[in-house]
Amino acid sequence: MNKDLAKQALDTIIRKSRVHLYKPIQIAEILYHHRISDGMDLTDLESYRNISKRWRDEISLLLVGRKSTSSQKYQDNVFESNAVPPHLLAQLGDINKNGNGFVEVYIYTQLASCKFC
Repeated sequence: MNKDLAKQALDTIIRKSRVHLYKPIQIAEILYHHRISDGMDLTDLESYRNISKRWRDEISLLLVGRKSTSSQKYQDNVFESNAVPPHLLAQLGDINKNGNGFVEVYIYTQLASCKFC
């Protein structure tokens, strides 16, 4: 049941993404770093809020040739309760870790196919 809610939140972020898809990329990169790192707590937003913007910008530059220039407030609303809050991100993180990057692949596959664009 919670897995469905987490997936719905993720799909909503992908669907609502603007042209350069910064928010889904940020989620994918948080999940990637969570998967390869020991001890990263996805329920602790402050532990990844700022660094995840750098991860997102690095990948965005590679994929779309740009990085986000949006306000801090807009960038942070990806973690609000109507988007992908930390408790849902933690669930996605568990699924992703157990699936060896499954959620990361899902996000980038959706972006590549522009299923929700």
